[in-house]
Amino acid sequence: MCFGGGPSMPAPPPPPPPPPKPPTLADPSVRRARAEAEKRARNLAGSKSTIATGPQGLLIPESTGTTFLGGL
Repeated sequence: MCFGGGPSMPAPPPPPPPPPKPPTLADPSVRRARAEAEKRARNLAGSKSTIATGPQGLLIPESTGTTFLGGL
């Protein structure tokens, strides 16, 4: 136990400032970002569902590999 007069504790640092308020759904920048994300998602989904063809037929080669593991 310590009964002597030791050095006092320093004062604690001040608390950090509160974080900024998050943007609301009514904020124009939030609406713009959401519209851009939805547009990108629609464009991406559209290109994946399209079957690309050329003068010789399908551009995607047919699968010639085996359908089960082991390669038999």
